Amino acid sequence: MQTQTGSLLHQDHMATIESLQNLEEFLGRQRGAPVLDETVKAFLAALGGTLRQEVEKHFGFEENHLFPEFTRRGETGIVMMLTMEHRTILPLALRVADLADAAVAAGAFGEQDWRDFKDAGVELVEREIFHIQKEEMGLLAAISALVDGDTDVRLAQVYRETVG
Repeated sequence: MQTQTGSLLHQDHMATIESLQNLEEFLGRQRGAPVLDETVKAFLAALGGTLRQEVEKHFGFEENHLFPEFTRRGETGIVMMLTMEHRTILPLALRVADLADAAVAAGAFGEQDWRDFKDAGVELVEREIFHIQKEEMGLLAAISALVDGDTDVRLAQVYRETVG
């Protein structure tokens, strides 16, 4: 059974996966630093926003609201594993977002910034898609099993207010 909270997290995951797949395709097409025409600038700006949404708001919701519910029920293993992954993904996603924003502001990637963006982007795609797959298979099922209806309604409301 899908909970409201699980459904909201799933929707966010699907949007993030789409952005990560677009990033992967973008990186795969480039042989060198891309020319930042309006289409590329729009892509990079949207990418930065999506990454910040995912890592700051989504991770924050999980860590500050959802994971404490799991911990209260003695389910610390999944909480520890996902929190450790958040600690790896967070700085990587913010680095990609910052490099994308800087390139848009400057109108171009510097040579080193492009290499950094590409390396961090490739690593981010791999790590975050794997992380989302774990959450889709484990976390969403755990929410259904561990969170009662009233708590689900409350968490879903908190999610809507904090994540959007």
